[in-house]
Amino acid sequence: MAEIIRGARPIQSSLVEQHYKKHQYCTISLEDYVKTWRSWLTSTSHKSINGLQNFICGNYTHGTSQVFDHFVLKHSGRREIVNFKGDFQYHSCISKHQKFRTLDNTTDLSAGQALIISAPFSDFGKIHPGFDDILDRCTLLEIPICLDLAYWGISKNINVDLDHPCIQEVTSSLSKPFYTLENHRCGIRFSREYLDDGISMINEVKMQNLFSMSLAVHYMNSFDADWAWRYYGSSYSGVCDQLELDQTDTLIFGTSKHAKYDCFNRGIPGNNRICISEFFKDIT
Repeated sequence: MAEIIRGARPIQSSLVEQHYKKHQYCTISLEDYVKTWRSWLTSTSHKSINGLQNFICGNYTHGTSQVFDHFVLKHSGRREIVNFKGDFQYHSCISKHQKFRTLDNTTDLSAGQALIISAPFSDFGKIHPGFDDILDRCTLLEIPICLDLAYWGISKNINVDLDHPCIQEVTSSLSKPFYTLENHRCGIRFSREYLDDGISMINEVKMQNLFSMSLAVHYMNSFDADWAWRYYGSSYSGVCDQLELDQTDTLIFGTSKHAKYDCFNRGIPGNNRICISEFFKDIT
């Protein structure tokens, strides 16, 4: 019997699992890996991303988490690391020994900070309601942003404009749209300019996880960034109705203000985010 769960788990899809079994390893160059990612992120009709061509550097990463690690390392010595309440809890974990704060409101942003934010926003499954104001304020205050697109492959109605100069890094991974890949850490980082850090070094000396790069290209060449909504979208509203959840723009999430779901609350009052990926599972 399907269960609602905490956290965020990919849909256990037999279609995806069968594709995994068909994979035959072949060496993928960093150039081809980055090129495939650029195409996958931008070739979509359910959402849009503008300005990616201005992020001239691309590197393989161990999912999105490695990008967050290095963003914190880069800025923690001279800036306060911040995120908004309800975002990925990993940021709080890696910033325990740094100058770190979780913000409630856009007005809490101030000069001397560095922000990590997800789009769609982790707790809402939709773009953060203050997203445009956040970008404008961060541009005004010269607050660098690392933009987290981890849910890109399972989202819709997300329109991202990277022309805001405050966005300096963009990261995504294939863990959420493709069951089996959550354990292979298939990630990407795009940056406006060369970043002299450990991620760049690992890529330059060719110490990436080449098997994961091969797997990532294998999937992205076969499934576009809209496939999950096309395949499961017709069932999504029914599942949300069955569970009395409000629909979101992220396939695996529903939300509710109902007290019976309070145990799923992640910090934002009245917003309980529930992962419903188990209800689409077709692997026994």
